[in-house]
Amino acid sequence: MGKLRGRDILLNEVIDTGPSEIVEKFLDVSEIENEKNNSLVRIDINVIEYPLFTKSTSKKKNQIIRYFFNRSKEAYIQVNPTSGDYIPGELEERVFIAILKIMRDKRYSNVFYTTVSEILTNMGIVQESFKGFYGRISKALVRLSQTSYTFKNSLYSNKIKGIIEEQINTNIMNIRMLSLKQADENEKEYFTDGRIKEVIKISISDHFYDNIIRKGYLVYDSQLLLSMDNPITRALYMLINKLRFNKLYFKVLSMNLIKRIPLSENIQKISRTIKVIEKSCEELRKMDLIADYNIIKNSKWIESEVEFYFNETHNTLKQSYFYDDKNHFDNLLITHTDSGTKSDDGNTYFQTVRAETMDRIPTNEMLETILSIMPSKAKELKTLPKAIKDGIRQYGFEHVKLVAEYMRKQKVGNIRSYFIQALSKGWANDYITQEKTNKQTTKKLSNNTTEVSKIENLTLDVYSHDEYSMTKDQASKYFANLKDVEKQNIEKLAYKDYIKICGFEGKIQKMAFNAGKETIILDYIRKNTAEEDKNQNVEIVNTKKYKNISMFQLDILDSLEGFDMKEVNKIIRLVNITKYFEGDIGEYKIQIEFNDETQEGIILKEKIK
Repeated sequence: MGKLRGRDILLNEVIDTGPSEIVEKFLDVSEIENEKNNSLVRIDINVIEYPLFTKSTSKKKNQIIRYFFNRSKEAYIQVNPTSGDYIPGELEERVFIAILKIMRDKRYSNVFYTTVSEILTNMGIVQESFKGFYGRISKALVRLSQTSYTFKNSLYSNKIKGIIEEQINTNIMNIRMLSLKQADENEKEYFTDGRIKEVIKISISDHFYDNIIRKGYLVYDSQLLLSMDNPITRALYMLINKLRFNKLYFKVLSMNLIKRIPLSENIQKISRTIKVIEKSCEELRKMDLIADYNIIKNSKWIESEVEFYFNETHNTLKQSYFYDDKNHFDNLLITHTDSGTKSDDGNTYFQTVRAETMDRIPTNEMLETILSIMPSKAKELKTLPKAIKDGIRQYGFEHVKLVAEYMRKQKVGNIRSYFIQALSKGWANDYITQEKTNKQTTKKLSNNTTEVSKIENLTLDVYSHDEYSMTKDQASKYFANLKDVEKQNIEKLAYKDYIKICGFEGKIQKMAFNAGKETIILDYIRKNTAEEDKNQNVEIVNTKKYKNISMFQLDILDSLEGFDMKEVNKIIRLVNITKYFEGDIGEYKIQIEFNDETQEGIILKEKIK
């Protein structure tokens, strides 16, 4: 492992502003079966990625903490307590997890009512101990609602599939404590039980709620999270499950974990901090939440790394969490729409989300359609319906329907096994591509009444334009003078553009591309490169493997040197979360991609004409 650069070792900065103390910290952007499915909760990516709840046991009143993501201080998160109070910590995090569970029970309504007793029950507190917790829970609720968070170029939004550029000021949730006298007519029903003296009206703030009902979340077992007495262990568990995705092994810099949890970054005491991480790793291993771990010191503790090992049971459990939660949520979307729920009940978001995901929400009608297409014995298989529903969730109804049509044409023995493998291994992809191409062809014929060429004579005539300033001979000379790696990447770009125009990728398209590769590549160059820009239009910055994504992020910094650092830092943070970026910066089109499976990173830079 190479030495860390100066910018990787970030220092804490403390500014004394009188009565308020602001601690500034720089951050690198560089399972156990459920007893009940309803213990699953969706946790916003931002809550997992960022230290919104402090792990420090020495909090101070009026202490504002600001976490920076770069030296220019253009991207940061600031946690602002209300005057005379502390920032949220361990108790508030537990209360928040319980509230997410209650929101799930309340059909994911963004406005719902609960009580302190209900929160305590969902926190796993025995009823005999309720009395001693009432005051503390009330204070924690107030703290959660009154603490404000400032996100500057750092808040991830699944709705826009990226980081929100502007500054966002928000809290996590809003609450209102209601007595019977304060309740309106509709709210009085919550006081039917005479023992209830106060109810709590809660609404999760829009930015967090939007991620929870879309795809900006991960699914965890709330009972499992709350059973962890050590908040560092809980934070580590949530973080590594996000970082690893479905890999059975991954390695990460210790400093990356330290800064994200966060823990003390004191360089002189770094070995002590890593021992804290090691203790949590051991707890996770004993709980069978990881298979094993290994801490690698390297030359210095500050350069140390942590290896994590998992096995297939961990992936199976993680996948079951996702599908059980998704099935529950999809049923809510369907029943919400069918039941004519009031538009002002906080569930208006559901209609938008349902419109976005209709093709991936399995219904009984979809199931019957698929079964009617499959071989006749399919209806006798009791385990097949679940496999079909899972397939619809992952691939969409239309795709699964075409796979069923393909199966009907084959001599299938084990129907369920064949179906699952046809989906996962793409056995029906060529058939699907041909069917979709035929539909497009039929549509084109009906619209334009033109003769359609046979599929085997498919060529890419979409590039056949004469208005390009570069001739084919010029493009040919330009391509001939490129290095081999540049030629390979130009070919990749031309193929990607070709598939984009075709609309589908399959065996037919690949054969057509290979048959006319030379012409397609030259026309791609003509389309994207003017004569005067021929030596600088497309630059293959790099394509290689990395030890981890942190190393890839450093290469992004180097490759985009000279660009607006504010934009570059946004790209780095987005790549860290989505592993992909494509867009314009300055006069260039930038494409960056990191493959978690192969650890390969690709950076492409293309001059915009």
